[in-house]
Amino acid sequence: MSSRALPDATQLRSVLGQFVTGVCAVSTRFDTPSGVRHDAIAVNSFTSVSLDPPLVSMYLRDDSTFLERVRTSGQWAVSFLGDRARSLVGVLTTPAARRPAVEDAADWTVGPHTGCLVLPDGPGTLECALHLTQPLGDHVLVVGRVLGAVGRDHEPLVFHRGTFTGISPAR
Repeated sequence: MSSRALPDATQLRSVLGQFVTGVCAVSTRFDTPSGVRHDAIAVNSFTSVSLDPPLVSMYLRDDSTFLERVRTSGQWAVSFLGDRARSLVGVLTTPAARRPAVEDAADWTVGPHTGCLVLPDGPGTLECALHLTQPLGDHVLVVGRVLGAVGRDHEPLVFHRGTFTGISPAR
C-alpha cells in the first residue's frame, strides 16, 4: 500500500482538464399549474453506454433541481452543441433560480419522442426515457434509453483546460 497522498481537488481538476469532452444541452419537461414548462442545462459528462440496448448516460449533481425534474418526468433529450452555441452555454450554466426561461434562450424545437426541447442546428440530438439513476459520490449517474436520434455534419463545441473551444476540421 502506497503512503503517497491522494491528489487534492485543485490538482485533480488540472489533470482532468487535459481530457477533451463534448458539450451538450440536456432538456426535460415538467408540469406546473399553468401547463408544461421546460428546463435545460449544459452538460459535459455525457457518454454512450451501449448500442444494444441503446443506452447513454450523464452525471448530475445530487442536489440538482434539474435531476429532480428528470426523475419526475422520466424523459430527457440531449442536443450536442455546435461551436456557434457558446452563448447558450452561459445561459444553461446559470443557477436554476437565476436562469431565464430556457424556451426563450435558443431556437428549440419539441422532440417528437419525448416532447423535450432539442436544438435542430447542432451536431446531433437524442431523445431518451429514464432507464436508471445511481448515486455516486456527490453526483448521480443518469442512464437513458435512446428513443430517437438525429445526426448532422456540424462542428462540435468542446471543453478543454477549463474553457469552451471548437475543433478544426480534419485536413
